[in-house]
Amino acid sequence: MKLCFAFAALLFSLSALAKQAATQVSSAADPTSVCFTYMWNEGVPWQSYSIQVRVDGKTHFEGLPNPSQDGDADPVQEDFTMSEANRQKIFDSALKLNYFRGDLDSHLKRIAQTGAKTLAYKSTQVQGSSTYNYSQNPDVQQLTQLFQGLAITLDFGRKLAWNYRFDKLGMNQTLRELEDLQASHEVEEVRAIEPILRKIANDPSLMNISRQSAQRLLKTIGVTGAATQGATQP
Repeated sequence: MKLCFAFAALLFSLSALAKQAATQVSSAADPTSVCFTYMWNEGVPWQSYSIQVRVDGKTHFEGLPNPSQDGDADPVQEDFTMSEANRQKIFDSALKLNYFRGDLDSHLKRIAQTGAKTLAYKSTQVQGSSTYNYSQNPDVQQLTQLFQGLAITLDFGRKLAWNYRFDKLGMNQTLRELEDLQASHEVEEVRAIEPILRKIANDPSLMNISRQSAQRLLKTIGVTGAATQGATQP
């Protein structure tokens, strides 16, 4: 009897492990993503960039800085995990906007050029994309602000990395500007630049005021980790 019970328990355990492994493989293989791209030669701080967010929250950024800022035109790439709140917001908005299978531009006259922006959705079942300069749709505006706020955050990560190597005295000014933008909700996903903030916060050779600023920013990030997958996407 004990042998039968132990065998049944072993089968149950193996079944649970198999289901867990299958779920992980399915999540890793799921190509579903939302991508935001921006292009404008006069754009500051970026002339062009793309942000791809997968359904599991894994996010990839590629950007080309505007050299008029500091002469640096080297391309930038970053990978991080999107917060669950923003990941959910992005895919919920994609659903509400019919996966971007429509014209998102307002086509209003006398609207200033602010760069070509494209929202794209891709899965095994659905694909859609739309390019716009300005949209009156509040969901499009919300997504645009989110992605542009993230691009600003990543630019500050680039600047802080440069400060850390070449201009430690100028680091405090950069950190103070970032704190001000965060207070006014103009940046998103500060967790994306956590590594450089943590390096600054833990470096005793830096000015204490800079370390304190980095520590305050780190406290706003909360627990970092992989985002959990929400509702199934088509």
